[in-house]
Amino acid sequence: MLTKWKLALLFAAPLVTGATTYAVAQGDDPARKDLIQKFDQNGDGKLDDAERAQMKAAFEARRAERHKEALARYDLDKDGKLDATERKAMRDDKLAGRFKAMDKDGDGKLTLDEFKAGAGKAGFHRHGRHGHARTHGAGMKP
Repeated sequence: MLTKWKLALLFAAPLVTGATTYAVAQGDDPARKDLIQKFDQNGDGKLDDAERAQMKAAFEARRAERHKEALARYDLDKDGKLDATERKAMRDDKLAGRFKAMDKDGDGKLTLDEFKAGAGKAGFHRHGRHGHARTHGAGMKP
């Protein structure tokens, strides 16, 4: 049997989720503004269906280019796909690059200050999907 509290939560959860999603979508995210500016052909400040399709095509082209670059660099057996060891080598290279970028004094160790500075630049202080920074909407703190 559901109590009044459980019923209230059951009905409130979708409302809160919807309001948060709307607030994030309407937020003043600089990355969102840059995307709109880049793909807004008619200058109305919004992306219509054709402009969204153009943006999606650009993203897909960039993704295909990165995939091609990864295959060229890490596909050692040249079979057109990355097996587990090739993917591990790619991940290790990316992590080594991130570590090197964070290790400002080049001593092979990260101080707390180096980590904080590097983590802040990479957006690690926010918990977005796939490590991407989230926008600040209702109830979200920077």
